[in-house]
Amino acid sequence: MAHPKLDRDLVIVPAGAGAGKTHRIKTQLSDWVKSKTVRPERILAVTFTEAAASELRERIRSGLLANGLVSEAMAVERAYVSTIHGLGLRILTEHALAAGSSPQPRHLGDAERDLLIRQALAHSKALDPIKQEPERYGYSANWQRGESVEDSLRARVLAMIDLLRGLGETGRDRKLIEPALARLDAIYGPTLADPVSARDALLKAIELMLTAFPEGGMATITSKGPREALENNLALFQRVRKKPHLLENDWQVWQDLRGLWTSNSRTKTPDGYDELALAIIAQADALPSHPGPLEDAKKHLLCLITCAQEVMQAYEERKKALGLIDFADMITGAEALLRKNPEVRQAVLDEIDCVIIDEFQDTNPVQFALLWQLGANVPRTLLVGDVKQSIMGFQGADPRLSQALAKSNPASTQPLDRNWRSTPAVMKFVNAMGEGLFSEDYNPLAPTRDPVDGIALEILDLHKSRAVRTASKPQEHVAERIACLLNSAETITDRHTKSARPIRPSDIALLVCRHSTATRYADELRMRGVPVRIAENGWLNSSTIRAAIAALSYAANPQDIHAALLLRTLGPDPISLQDALSAQLDGQLARDGVLERLREISDSLLRLPASAAVNLVVDTANIRPWAASQRDALQARADLLRLEAEAIEFEKAHRDLKAASGFHGETIKVFLGWLTARAGERDFDRRPDPSANTAEAVEIVTWHASKGREWPITIVAEFDNSILERPGTTSVSFEALDQIDDIASVLASAKLIHTPSFVAPEAQKLFIEDRRSDFEAIAKNLLYVSLTRARDRLIIEWPSFLKDREEDAPEASCLFHVFKDNCKPILTDNALRLNGAECDVHLKQMADIAGFTELKNGLAFQSIQLGKADRLATTQLTPWRVQPSSASAVGKRPVSRTIQIGTPWEAVVNDALRGSALHLAIHGQLLRQDLEEELAAATGLNEETLTLVADRAEALKAWLSDAGYSELHCEIPVLYETEVGTLINGTIDLLAVGPKGSILIDHKSGGSGEGLGPYWPQLAAYADLVAKLFPKHPLQGIGIFWIDHGSLELVGQPSVAVPTEPRANSAIV
Repeated sequence: MAHPKLDRDLVIVPAGAGAGKTHRIKTQLSDWVKSKTVRPERILAVTFTEAAASELRERIRSGLLANGLVSEAMAVERAYVSTIHGLGLRILTEHALAAGSSPQPRHLGDAERDLLIRQALAHSKALDPIKQEPERYGYSANWQRGESVEDSLRARVLAMIDLLRGLGETGRDRKLIEPALARLDAIYGPTLADPVSARDALLKAIELMLTAFPEGGMATITSKGPREALENNLALFQRVRKKPHLLENDWQVWQDLRGLWTSNSRTKTPDGYDELALAIIAQADALPSHPGPLEDAKKHLLCLITCAQEVMQAYEERKKALGLIDFADMITGAEALLRKNPEVRQAVLDEIDCVIIDEFQDTNPVQFALLWQLGANVPRTLLVGDVKQSIMGFQGADPRLSQALAKSNPASTQPLDRNWRSTPAVMKFVNAMGEGLFSEDYNPLAPTRDPVDGIALEILDLHKSRAVRTASKPQEHVAERIACLLNSAETITDRHTKSARPIRPSDIALLVCRHSTATRYADELRMRGVPVRIAENGWLNSSTIRAAIAALSYAANPQDIHAALLLRTLGPDPISLQDALSAQLDGQLARDGVLERLREISDSLLRLPASAAVNLVVDTANIRPWAASQRDALQARADLLRLEAEAIEFEKAHRDLKAASGFHGETIKVFLGWLTARAGERDFDRRPDPSANTAEAVEIVTWHASKGREWPITIVAEFDNSILERPGTTSVSFEALDQIDDIASVLASAKLIHTPSFVAPEAQKLFIEDRRSDFEAIAKNLLYVSLTRARDRLIIEWPSFLKDREEDAPEASCLFHVFKDNCKPILTDNALRLNGAECDVHLKQMADIAGFTELKNGLAFQSIQLGKADRLATTQLTPWRVQPSSASAVGKRPVSRTIQIGTPWEAVVNDALRGSALHLAIHGQLLRQDLEEELAAATGLNEETLTLVADRAEALKAWLSDAGYSELHCEIPVLYETEVGTLINGTIDLLAVGPKGSILIDHKSGGSGEGLGPYWPQLAAYADLVAKLFPKHPLQGIGIFWIDHGSLELVGQPSVAVPTEPRANSAIV
């Protein structure tokens, strides 16, 4: 569907790092609202995280308040500022009938999603060729990560599914397959015309070797290394002789035959051995052009795409039948709904005046399609982003879409030109680096901050690699430098106060590329006493969770001796393992107090939901107080809260889905099994962060996770990390980017780009090099993101330990190579020159052995320790709000006297509606007889009844007048706050005022007409209110006017007051 070029206000804002993009959004919105072109409640703003959405809403509101637009700022609360998934979900739910979906869809959790996909995978036949020979296609178990062959294959299929779903309906098109396979043929190049002859020639060469050297040519070899190499050669030859079919599809065998050991300058093989070995190598060197690996790669890709599309179809049908949606559905479903239903799209557009999209460069194709259907058709659109910071390609983001949009609308592009984050000295480096990486595509940013004293750029020159064993590794040097910084008197400029202050741990961020590397740096920092904040694994193996799970296991099964031993030796009030084992052997362990308490609640757990059972067991075993006493109490508490949250998640999971996974029931035993089954999920073992952004600790984050953040001091490490695209990666390209206004055509032009895995390095290199421009572009963006996080000081871990590149392979293979090739750095003792721009630098040459400096004032930065949990004092509660009509009073009911002022009516009907009508009629007849004609319409009472009411009112009025109370006030609303804050509100039916004071009368219809009935507490409450609110009219009497019975039940001055404080035998409901 093509979108027409509309007369609209489109603004595209390329915003460099620290350029103030949120300020730009706020300013633009304020201008639109101030000029009355945009109503604040009709703003649609989209971000990619909940935190960003919350911050954007607050910044928009503050911008309007700063311009004096108070009512408009309040109206922003009704604007729709959310994540893109939140927008998609809103569209789907508000237009569920048009979409043919449930108006209340249930969100599918990751575990449930995995289950449904597993079920669909089990029925898919497309993967059968790979399942039969997984090793042939590169799948193997990874026991270090606890990953089986099935896990590896499923992860690959899931990645393909995510990629295809990001293309919307195009991802289900079978036409994607043929071009993807044709690309493999084109890059692989010409293949052997007769692979069978090549195989036979290789077999013949191996047979000649075994005939000539049946013992492997080791008779004269004594050196250990060469002898082992020849033994491996012989084993390989014998393996091929025994199983010649290996040469038909085991390409690793071919590659191993290419690497046979032959003589060197120090060790010589027997005469004739090298010639035969070289003949084998020559025959095996046909591997890079052998058609077999190519055919395997094509079959592998075909199976993956076909299976992914089959699973997608089955998965979608199953979700729809169950009324479920996942995160991807929120985007794909909303995009399809807007595209296929112009009425729905127009209904959404009718509710908004403008569209604002933050981080637009991070949209994937279907997200772009969803947003652009709105952005292209509203009067005003503001797109903010920076393609130089597009690093989310692993999540499907494609910056080429936003680049194409900017290219097709050059007049709408308004790049920002200032930086609000970094000092001028840091910005000098940033601008030089940016121009080197992006050339003319970089817009230099002028610093707005004033210069500050101190070092702005520091280089830690490292000469020993991460694999060194005889010297200190890079993480040791970096940790030592951080400890020295914290012990020094150096300062940074506080972001809020703008004044200099000493460096604190939270001022420092360490950026690394991999989580495994982050853990090594964290260990070194902790050894020096430096507090560290890091997203790390280990939740299931943390002492708190192990003790809690042991307590749950024992409570669920008191025969579980292992759980009992684990709990009593690890958990609260632990005993030694020797004592615990001895007690068990003597039959005394079961008498342990903690275990006895858990056995007592064992039966009750069967009747409790998982979340309640977890809380009961944790309390019974005293896990919480023990966790609060741990060295890192906040982390222990956070771990426990995560366990409680998992129990709640278990309860919420759909019963049928759990049953399909083999989990039947809701008991603790089932919950523990469910927890164990999820242990292999991605990030499941990640420990929760107990401090959010408030921890006083050095923060270690990945380069990717640092995006959008800033710190006074940033240390950028791991420049030596590889940039090469991993074999097995699949991505997407678009051939119709020049038609960006027709997003449907762009999506239809999608092509799959697959990098297969080959054992022949020559073949592998062909595919890696074909992708070089893309992964080098990503590397440039990563460099730009990581090197622009610093406010005051940037410290670079300079990898001088990298070897020079080979002359025949000058291509960049790591991040530092990309930096070096584009920025041409020249490092001297006090300067770093980048493409001619010279930046002052503090160079520190790292010695072979790093120092070991402990943090001096480490106690000042330790985590908060939780104190002893004491029970709070009992607080007596008081009601927030009461009504006299619901009060129950203290004391005896007073004696009343009956005053008959009329004859009883014949029929008494106690009806609430009739009672309200009679109250209104009495009120009208007492005060406004001139409105008698309107009373019939207002009350619904007939003329006969109104005549009776008029007589009653006249008789009551005459009696009050004779008693000296001629000033009448009806339906008086009253509100009173007691000394303890309780609000008492009600309505006084009639207050008659005279020279002596007043009389309070409450009208009642129906009833027995005898005495005060059950209404004395209500009368007493109203009497107290009159005494407090109308002190000028002292109360002379209170009574009930029984309308139907024509009697007034009257008592003198009341002796019971409305309670202002709680009483033992009094309650106001």
